[in-house]
Amino acid sequence: MGTGYFPVSYNESGFNTPEKDTAKTWFKRKLFYEHFIQVEGEDYFLAVDPLLNISAGREILQENTALLFQNTRGAQAVGQIGKKVSFYSVFYENQARFADFRSEYFRSRGELRYNNGVYYTDNATVPGGGRTKPFKENGFDYASSAAHIRFQPIKQIELQLGNTPQFIGWGHRSFLLSDNSFNFTNIQAQWDISPKLRYQVIRGKQLNLYRRAVTNQVEAPFERKNFGAHYLTFRPNEKISISVYEATTYLRDQAFSSQSVHPLFYNPVIGINSLVAGEEIAALKNLAGLNLGWNYWDKHLLYGQIILDNFNSPEYGFQLGWRGTDIFRIKNLLIQVEYNAASERLFSASNERLAYTHFNLPLAHTLGNGFEEFIFRASYQWKRIKLSALSVNYRSNQPIHQKTALFQSNQAPVFNNETTVSFNSGELSYIFNESTMLAIFVKSIYRMENPNLGENRNNGIILFGVRTGIRNQYMDF
Repeated sequence: MGTGYFPVSYNESGFNTPEKDTAKTWFKRKLFYEHFIQVEGEDYFLAVDPLLNISAGREILQENTALLFQNTRGAQAVGQIGKKVSFYSVFYENQARFADFRSEYFRSRGELRYNNGVYYTDNATVPGGGRTKPFKENGFDYASSAAHIRFQPIKQIELQLGNTPQFIGWGHRSFLLSDNSFNFTNIQAQWDISPKLRYQVIRGKQLNLYRRAVTNQVEAPFERKNFGAHYLTFRPNEKISISVYEATTYLRDQAFSSQSVHPLFYNPVIGINSLVAGEEIAALKNLAGLNLGWNYWDKHLLYGQIILDNFNSPEYGFQLGWRGTDIFRIKNLLIQVEYNAASERLFSASNERLAYTHFNLPLAHTLGNGFEEFIFRASYQWKRIKLSALSVNYRSNQPIHQKTALFQSNQAPVFNNETTVSFNSGELSYIFNESTMLAIFVKSIYRMENPNLGENRNNGIILFGVRTGIRNQYMDF
């Protein structure tokens, strides 16, 4: 159960290193059991794996659509040296052509360039994938990398430096911090104050994808902002986890000027920022939340989150969910049910540069604000065969490709176009190697979108492919 903060260290995860079985051939071991390169000794471990996500498919309900494809290649390395040092590194190179509803959203979140007094959107941004450039007809070319190193000087303290994705919670979504957006450079400190109390501090640098209007560089840099978070967890027993969260966005750049970071950026104590500055001042914006988990029965978890913004007239988001494994005493049957809701102005700021965003994408829930959402997930695995189903149904005040409320001042009027979406998918896969979740798969998607303003749209997609399933990508909107 842990504290609900991910990623965790290799030791804390509880996973065992795949054991070498020399009775099997090298090819059989690497395909079905081991990491591609696996070196280990009494006080060290290193694993290196090639990564891929190669798929092709068709949109079967829309006319005149080109071949949909994903062509991702990469590599990862994970290792541990003694009891005090561990590390992780990964790189991806991607080319892809997505269904129209996805491409429209990614382009709406592209970088903004300044010209003759106005900003215009250029290229696109893929959640978890980063900025793109055009590729062939209606395609995207993009790359990303992430890494971190952990150091544990004493048993009670862990330090981490890097930019690997982070996630808080046990749900499919998070209202506190999610890997939906993009990597950002950060340093973390984790302190086990007692067996029941853990405290984590995060400091990082993020970007608004606005090109600076004035620069003496070859290409204008993006506007910077700093990020800080405090996460205090109390575990009265092994079955309950109660965490308090505080996040602060600090202004560094605007179109024509820069400024030093606010002194509260260096404050390590939870709650002080909100007490001193309230929800927002000119230089910073604060959020406060709770993350709750109750493992009330073996293999069953009830979880929830609350986030508050604009403390005087609260903007809010909340989550309630349940997940369980081996349901109905059927081994490897997992079911998850989740409800999420957010008010119209959540995560936005009077100064839009201070919104709870990074890389022009929400830092928390995929839909940002102004929505209600119900999620159902189920999966069943028999030996190496896995069957998965997902249903996401939501009502939003704006369609996904016109989600402007989060990215403009919370003093500005919101353009409302209530839209209901039902996203449903099913997948059948054969898992070759659980070390990297290498699998071949066939996947079907059916999506219905009904806006108050504009035409209804139905999408049906069939995909076939092979992939290593070690990262989250939130394409279910």
